[in-house]
Amino acid sequence: MMIKNKIAAMVRQAFGKPDTNTQAGARAAQDQTLNYMSVQTLDPSRLASAFGAADTGDITQQATLFELIEEHDPHIFAELAKRRRAVTGLGWQLDPKDDAPQSELDRCKELTDMLKAIPRFEDAHYDLTDAIGKGFAALEIEWKTGAEWVPSALHWVPQRMMRVERTTGKLMYLKNGMPEPLREWGWVVHEHRSKSGYIEQAALFRVLAWAYAYKSYNVLDMQRFLEKYGMPIRLGKYPAGIGKTEQNTLLKAVRNIGSDGAGIVPSTMSIEFEQAAKNGQVTDFLSSIEYWERKQSMAILGGTLTSQADGKTSTNALGMVHDKVRREIMLHDVRQIAPTIGAQLVTPIALYNGMFAPDRMPTFTYDTAETVDQKMMVDVLERAANMGLDIDVEYAHQVLQIPKATDGAKTIKGTSRPNTPPGKPADPAAAADAGAALTRLVALAKDKAADADPDVMASYIAQLSALAAPHEQTMVQQIAAIVAEAGGYDDAIEAIEKLAINTRPTALAETIALGLATADLSGRAGV
Repeated sequence: MMIKNKIAAMVRQAFGKPDTNTQAGARAAQDQTLNYMSVQTLDPSRLASAFGAADTGDITQQATLFELIEEHDPHIFAELAKRRRAVTGLGWQLDPKDDAPQSELDRCKELTDMLKAIPRFEDAHYDLTDAIGKGFAALEIEWKTGAEWVPSALHWVPQRMMRVERTTGKLMYLKNGMPEPLREWGWVVHEHRSKSGYIEQAALFRVLAWAYAYKSYNVLDMQRFLEKYGMPIRLGKYPAGIGKTEQNTLLKAVRNIGSDGAGIVPSTMSIEFEQAAKNGQVTDFLSSIEYWERKQSMAILGGTLTSQADGKTSTNALGMVHDKVRREIMLHDVRQIAPTIGAQLVTPIALYNGMFAPDRMPTFTYDTAETVDQKMMVDVLERAANMGLDIDVEYAHQVLQIPKATDGAKTIKGTSRPNTPPGKPADPAAAADAGAALTRLVALAKDKAADADPDVMASYIAQLSALAAPHEQTMVQQIAAIVAEAGGYDDAIEAIEKLAINTRPTALAETIALGLATADLSGRAGV
């Protein structure tokens, strides 16, 4: 406790007490109204202008376009949400140093509890993944002082409220339109590299915006096409010489019949529906829209399988390839986000509260381990142990993803394998255990033979070898034939394993049993 207080005092002296007042606040952009109609038809020249301004540090227009595109395009929103949820769905932990003493382990658990106690801390992970599409994400820390100095809230601030200092590349907050530096240890700013470039150029939306602009033209053209050719033309006919009042009555009926679905006209008049001639099909526009959406999916997820299930390309092999790509993208995102949380959130909390020295800080990590086939892994470990490999118990717990029991916890006790009833085939696992036991018995017999009369033991061994030689020769010939016919090493091993399973060398087993019984009787006689 004394060391903890000393570290806290030194940090507070160096950095001062955290400012409980916020620089931006919970609703920083509430007084700014977006023009939601401005991106329905996004002109490429407007995109180029916004990107050019962003390259000079003025990212407001670019960030505004990114925000509106995400709202207007359900496909982009859905694909980005998949990628973001891949990160937020992972568990996380604080990993202490490898040589951490028990006191550091205890403080690491205490710090973990402090992080979990931050209101909506899990939502903050999702807010940070907003940087995947927009290049960066900013969360303002609202500090709470007292017995413990911890964040009371993490406020998401829109990217359009920021500006990039052109010479240094640092982000600055726009306070009433004027840029000011971000407060020390008052922000968590995650910069995400979806592509190489400066912070204003590394956003994934720099790629997606072009596809959105071209797709928006196709959507607008399709709406015009359907408006013009999707509804039949309503043509009213009246006899010659009719008055202006009657003509207006017919015109009103023609206009309203499309929405009302009913109307009346004099018997001397009529309304006919004419199908407009058209040369194109609405499927042409849909194909073009699907083309751009596939490009968007490829940019976001590296493939189109998760958004395309047409029964033609959705094969199991292709699914495995896409899953591997998905995992690579998830690891790419995690490796960028985890250090940000560790350096800009975990470190300030730990230092302000005197929990760790800077060089002993635990590491914030996400749990990215893949789920293993535990049944298969148990079989692998069992076979490896029977081969004589030394397997660390800690490693076995790790690969099986089974936590090690704590002191005093109730544990599950294994049961011994039942004996195989006569006449029934032996269980392969039980046979493996029996083979391992036989190997150990032979080794013990050799140790005992070293202390016995060499002449007597030599005669026993010679007699047993003579009895077993014909059976061993038969097995060697069978294995030699398999090796000669095999196409490769793996084929030979597989065939030999089948031979071992299907062949029961009863005579050889009886010979070995006879030798063991003889050795046992000889040992008893010598006692």
